[in-house]
Amino acid sequence: MDWKYLKEEIYFSDGSLRDIYVLNTSREDWQKWIDFVNGNYEIEFHYCDHKGNRLTSKKIISKYVFNSWDRINDFTNDATISIEGVIVKCHFFGEEEIENDIDPNEVKTLEDHYLIINYLKSISKILNKEVILTLENYSVKPKGKLIVVDSDQVFMN
Repeated sequence: MDWKYLKEEIYFSDGSLRDIYVLNTSREDWQKWIDFVNGNYEIEFHYCDHKGNRLTSKKIISKYVFNSWDRINDFTNDATISIEGVIVKCHFFGEEEIENDIDPNEVKTLEDHYLIINYLKSISKILNKEVILTLENYSVKPKGKLIVVDSDQVFMN
């Protein structure tokens, strides 16, 4: 793999993020993803308790995410995941898709790229679903896909 190509075509700096999507997800998928990231990465999870107090945990607590989706509360949750120093963000917008964000400036080396690819492969295998990396707010239609991972197979545009 050529780092120059990756930096110019995938991780170029234009002020936008890169989105990671897993489509057509369920709470079961989310729970698998939560269990995976909690067990393998450093996490900073921000949530609100039942009184609205903003709290932080070193693990994602699915109860607070699911309560928000069920409108038991109107509090927002977010998580910062460190993949050996490469930061991935999750905002828990809805249960129908898992979306993560990566700042392309976080990916500084070929080794960082491989950390991201291994993360995508792991998610794909655990959920038995395709994982897509796109430009921020870009379509997941074929032209919008920068990287597609299906189990151990990695496809790049």
